[in-house]
Amino acid sequence: MAGLATAWRLSEAGWRDDFESITVYQRGWRLGGKGASSRGANGRIEEHGLHVWLGWYQNAFQLLTECYEELDRLTFRPDAPVRTMAEAMIPASKIGLVDRSTGTWKPWVVDLPHNERRPGRPGADGRDMTLVDFTTQGLRLIGRYFESLSSIRAPDVPEQMRSLAAGVPAGLAALGVETIRLSDRSETSVAPPFARGTNGPIDPARPSAGFRALDGTRQRTWLGMALVIAAIRGIISDGLLADPRGLGAINDEEYLNWVRRHGGPLELADFSVVRAIYDLVFGFIGGDVRRPSVGAGTAVLFGGKTLFDYDGSVFWKMTAGMGEIVFAPLYEALKKRGVAFEFFHRVDRLHPAKDGNRIEKITLGRQARLAPDTASYDPLFLCRGLPCFPSRPLVNQLSDAEGIGNHPLESHWCQWPDAERRVLRDGLDFDIVIFAIPPGMAAYTCADLASERPEWRDMIGGLGTVATQSFQLWLREAEPDLGWSHPGSTLSAFVEPFNTWASMPQLIQAEDWPAGKGPGSIAYFCGPLDAPVPNGPSDATHQHKRVRDNAIEFLQRDIRHLLPEAIADGDFRWDLLCGSDGRVGSDRFDSQFWTANIDPSDRYVQSLPGTDRFRLRSDESGFDNLFLAGDWTDSGLNAGSIEGAVLSGLQAANAVRCRPRWHRIAGYFMP
Repeated sequence: MAGLATAWRLSEAGWRDDFESITVYQRGWRLGGKGASSRGANGRIEEHGLHVWLGWYQNAFQLLTECYEELDRLTFRPDAPVRTMAEAMIPASKIGLVDRSTGTWKPWVVDLPHNERRPGRPGADGRDMTLVDFTTQGLRLIGRYFESLSSIRAPDVPEQMRSLAAGVPAGLAALGVETIRLSDRSETSVAPPFARGTNGPIDPARPSAGFRALDGTRQRTWLGMALVIAAIRGIISDGLLADPRGLGAINDEEYLNWVRRHGGPLELADFSVVRAIYDLVFGFIGGDVRRPSVGAGTAVLFGGKTLFDYDGSVFWKMTAGMGEIVFAPLYEALKKRGVAFEFFHRVDRLHPAKDGNRIEKITLGRQARLAPDTASYDPLFLCRGLPCFPSRPLVNQLSDAEGIGNHPLESHWCQWPDAERRVLRDGLDFDIVIFAIPPGMAAYTCADLASERPEWRDMIGGLGTVATQSFQLWLREAEPDLGWSHPGSTLSAFVEPFNTWASMPQLIQAEDWPAGKGPGSIAYFCGPLDAPVPNGPSDATHQHKRVRDNAIEFLQRDIRHLLPEAIADGDFRWDLLCGSDGRVGSDRFDSQFWTANIDPSDRYVQSLPGTDRFRLRSDESGFDNLFLAGDWTDSGLNAGSIEGAVLSGLQAANAVRCRPRWHRIAGYFMP
């Protein structure tokens, strides 16, 4: 996505006054990288994983809004089922989390309020919310909570909580005054009274017996307030309001350690909201769920913007696959602008010039030649009137490509023989290079750069990545019939390894099932995978089978907590699965879709504490003609996300055009 965002900004009206050509080189037959999706049997949408957009993704929404407006499908493709952004993205405000207690998991769902703002709206700069605003919003939230608590006289409210509540208004006033004062100071050596430790019930050294006596709802409320209080204490006492680094100043510290240092109780470690933050950014070292880790600044930024700064809805879901909602429209619009695409081109090596100042040449493997009568590869086909990427290459456009669809062209270990080796040369084939390939692949493609530049060695070796796993189910019955009363919700903090589930009923109408054979519900599950980078295709095959086994075990053991009526006689009801083609028992799962995202380019780039120093900005490649784009760069939103990718891509375009880094970029992020 980052490379396409760069191409989008560079190819705006009048671009040929500055550039002779803009060309996108793409491995395989489709666009999207980790966000790529395609259509399988019965028009099924098959994704890399779960892709939900947060309501504060201003740059991603703005770019896609511009794309749909420019395509103008209302005029040029009026029969398409998705013609505008309003038809492409729908609000998804039902958010679920899961509390765990001895022997069981208890999901709970909230429907967060909507507002009138539309993400990506014209004129929005995304700077409506700053760190001071986060703090103010948090103070108001705490105040409302404690005002309600102090008025409760029920016997199940511990006296320790009530006594703290009585003193909170004065504490909030002192904190508010000190917040404003500190925001105007260059030095912050003195912590305000409320930011210092207390001996109240959120003292981590003294868990409250009264807390343990509360029911689940009151425990969640109390822990939520304890988390917000600890965050505000940390923001104030660590001097972040006056620190030019903002939240970046605490990104060397692990989030939960930072929360505890500022008074968060030990019970927060198992609080579903906290666990969901780690799930959101796949914050587990090596994919080991026993080793959660994320930088404190990134966690606070994501949590604060998600809770206080969303437009319209906290989440937004696509009405079809990401391939046809995001990447196909971008491809069509960029082609109309005159941007060229070279599919089936795998970047193998970047070669620096002898003086070390420029990229001299780029070696590529051409995976397939075009058929003699084909000028350029057209990657799309229509499924129910919507341009989509197929699950395999369209071989009628290729030469000598029989059997190519049986090979994983997007994998580093693909064994399909190349049609030819190509070498692009500086000054002849290119003047400027945008490197938009994830750091896992940089270890292979940029080895020569790393041998000359220590910052490249640090980036390749220092950034953490993690494999992920996911699977999709097409179920014959609707969710209410299976015991779930919140269709369309998104749930996290569930049992590992599939800690996140999304109910996706909006996709049923986008697929192409035979009458009477289609699903009543669609479910997406994803989570981390504790797998190293494979050494070859046999390792990749092993991990793919492992994900299958994990998914079957999950359905047999854990799905009962979400869909209790999907269980009969102690086993998952395998007959629920659509498209099983005569299979029986757990073999029916083979008719569904699952993936092990273990390829170097598919691994999720993490936000581990202390790793910001290894990220390079879009203009910090060290080579005059090389610019960087990806959610792995230092963009100010240093976490894997569609917004981080777009943000970085726009910054790369600004660097190419010698514009300020934040030119026409929306949002408050880390400097």
